[in-house]
Amino acid sequence: MSKIIINNVEFPYNEGCGILKLKHKTECPMEQLNDIWEDIIPLTFKEISQFQNLEQRRIGISLLGIDEIIRDVNPKLISSETIKKTTTWINENGDLVEHKFDDTYELYEVEGSYFSAGLGSYRTMENSHYVKCKDTSTDREYMIWVDVKSVHSANGGMSLRGMSLPWGEKPNPNAIQCIAWTIQTDIPEGYIEKIVRQGDCIMIKPTADFNIPLNSPRHLSEKEYRELIIAES
Repeated sequence: MSKIIINNVEFPYNEGCGILKLKHKTECPMEQLNDIWEDIIPLTFKEISQFQNLEQRRIGISLLGIDEIIRDVNPKLISSETIKKTTTWINENGDLVEHKFDDTYELYEVEGSYFSAGLGSYRTMENSHYVKCKDTSTDREYMIWVDVKSVHSANGGMSLRGMSLPWGEKPNPNAIQCIAWTIQTDIPEGYIEKIVRQGDCIMIKPTADFNIPLNSPRHLSEKEYRELIIAES
């Protein structure tokens, strides 16, 4: 056996064994692995993050789980803010009701050295960042990786995604800027009337005088996120 298929995606044998251990824990799913199952070591987030294949990474990360990822990468909290929000929900009787809730966002930094092992002394990855948040209705936690240089640019910084910042200028984003960055639109700044969010579905209504969309999508700014979202569920 040279390859292992997991969730319809092909993995090399050794990596596939490590992923299977993540998925099935103590119960061996394949008779061919019974003799070695106890000796198989589950893959770590570092190992999974270095997969070149996007689907392999996606499956590995989903099976690892957010709690294990956080324990593995030893992140540093660099920004946290709770926004008090009011929205309108439909209750079990079909009535519109006002719902007030606290929405907390946390921005974490992971040292680039964590991902640089094995790359050689001449290659060091930059620090990585993710924003942690909860689903509005289910309280399920999510972590979303963000590009702080792009976040910086979306909030008025003079830098381009993937490029170095001007001398002396460093990205110093907060958690709200980062969660805003995860939303993209082709409507230019200043032409958004309101935003409604339902889970992963973002509905953006342009102003009456909007007529020409951008050639490529842009990320929302912190100001737009704070002022234009009128309802969430």
